[in-house]
This record gives sequence, C-alpha cells and structure tokens, in this order.
Amino acid sequence: MSNTKYDYIDIEEIDFDLDNPRIIKELKAFPPEERMEKAGALLLLSHSDEPGPAREELENSIIANHGISNPIDIVPNQDKSSNSKFKVIDGNTRLALYKKLKKKNPNDQTWKKILSCIYPDGSAEKLDDIRLLSHFMPPKQWPLYAKGQYIDRLCKTKDFDEIAQKLGGKTSTIKQLRDAYVFFKEEYEDKLFNDTNAVADESKFSHFIEAGKGSVRVALESHFGNLDKGKEEFAKWVHNDKFRMAIHVRKIPAVFNDENAKTAFLNGDVDDIEAASELLPSPNDTGVSLAEADLEQLSMQLSQKLKKVTRQDMNL
Repeated sequence: MSNTKYDYIDIEEIDFDLDNPRIIKELKAFPPEERMEKAGALLLLSHSDEPGPAREELENSIIANHGISNPIDIVPNQDKSSNSKFKVIDGNTRLALYKKLKKKNPNDQTWKKILSCIYPDGSAEKLDDIRLLSHFMPPKQWPLYAKGQYIDRLCKTKDFDEIAQKLGGKTSTIKQLRDAYVFFKEEYEDKLFNDTNAVADESKFSHFIEAGKGSVRVALESHFGNLDKGKEEFAKWVHNDKFRMAIHVRKIPAVFNDENAKTAFLNGDVDDIEAASELLPSPNDTGVSLAEADLEQLSMQLSQKLKKVTRQDMNL
C-alpha cells in the first residue's frame, strides 16, 4: 500500500489487539475494563506448542540486538474509549516485551519507541487481512541445511557465543545445527558425492542432526572405537537408505545393544534399521531370569503385572 509508513512509535501510544486469537479466549475471563492490562501479561506467557522462538528466546534476542529489525504492524485505533492513537495487529508479543523492558529500565530510551509499519486503514477487513498474511503466510524459513551452512560460515568470522546470544541464547540448538552441517558436508556431501554429477540430498540433513545427539553418538563411538569412523559409516548408511525417516536414527542404540539385531543390520541381512529393530526381544519376552533382569526389564514386567491386578486380587 502506497500510504503505508515506517516509523518509531511511542509504545504508550499503541494498544494491544484484544481480538488476537492467541489470547482472546483467556481474556474473556476478565471484565472488559481489565482486558488491556491483562493482555500484556498473557502475551508474555510461553506456549511450547506455538511455532517460532519461545518467548524467553525472543526477549533475549531483542535485548542482544538492542531492539527489533522486523517492524510490528499497527493501524489507527478505532476504539473511542481508548486514548491510544494506534492498535497493534501483528507484533503483540514484541510490544509486550518492549513494555516489560521499559518498566524494568525506565531510563533506557531503547524501549520507549518501537519500529512500526503503519497502515492507514484500520477497518475490520484490513485487520483480518493483516492477521491472515502474518500468521498463515509468514516469511519462508530456510531449510535446516541452509541454516547450518550459514551458522558455520558466520563462525569463521564471528564469536559463536555472540551469534547464539543474538538468536536468543539457543546455544545448544545453534551448536547442533553447525555440528550437523560439518558432519553432513565432510562425511556425506564431500566424500560420497564429490566425484559424481549427483547432488547430496539436503532432505537427509535431519538424519545427521539425530546422529549427533547423545545416545546415538555414544553408540557409534562405542561400536567403531572412535567417533570419526562411526560418522563415516553412518553417512554410508544414510546414502544407502538405511533410515526411512530421520527419527529412525534413534533406533541405533537399541539395535547396537542387541548382538543379533546389530549383526543383521551391519551385515546387510535386513534392509534397514526398522527391520533390524524388529529382531529385538519383545518387552514381554525377555528371555532372562528374574535374578538376571535389569531395572528396565523389571519395571516393565511390574507395570504389566499391575495392570492386570483386579479388585478381587486386592481383596476389595
């Protein structure tokens, strides 16, 4: 829209969107006169099932970057009972964080105004359009491979902790992405595709993320004697489609803990890790005596027994 403007707006001139689907249900529990105040507190709650960064990560990122780079979307306020000039349609949580940070740091000018995209049309139809585009057609995310590649490139010129801080302090996640990229490139892309016209399948990148996690990494290192050899063999398994889905990589520790299943997988007697896992002993058929059973087997058997207990068994 040609009349759309960008400016830094005083946060006290912007109301929350009380029709925001994220909080509208919870707001109904409060009297109308209290809803604007309660909206800020509700927006600052973390919801693990929501896409995007957690609220804490978003706050840390905003602090580390001294503000936001992506403006919030605001429109002229149509509420005659409000003294605020604008209403935010997209960016309610970011506005709530600015208000929190201003209250915490009243003398810091950083949190008094927020970068905003100002739409001149505050009609209900325009508000619906903004909400739809913002939450149903958000900016396209980079694939995991591209994220890992970019983080690895940045780490050549920037401090890793600084990068993680700007991304909200997600140190473990960022390290996981970078390590998976290096793993993917060195053992899969460079070694298995370097002399061919074929291109490495980037959709397999998540397999390498899973392989870098604790129990899988330990299983590879333990079996092959060193992690480098384990990584090399794992890349070949991925290339040979031994894992139908990335989540199946997690079956490696269990399969490698059973000699029969492990041998079948390593010798190629089965097609993939799923088939190898089917050779594992059934939880209900441990094949060991009570004295030889481990804690997991004992607890599983106890659980099964307890489920079968009746009121008659308990003399009730």
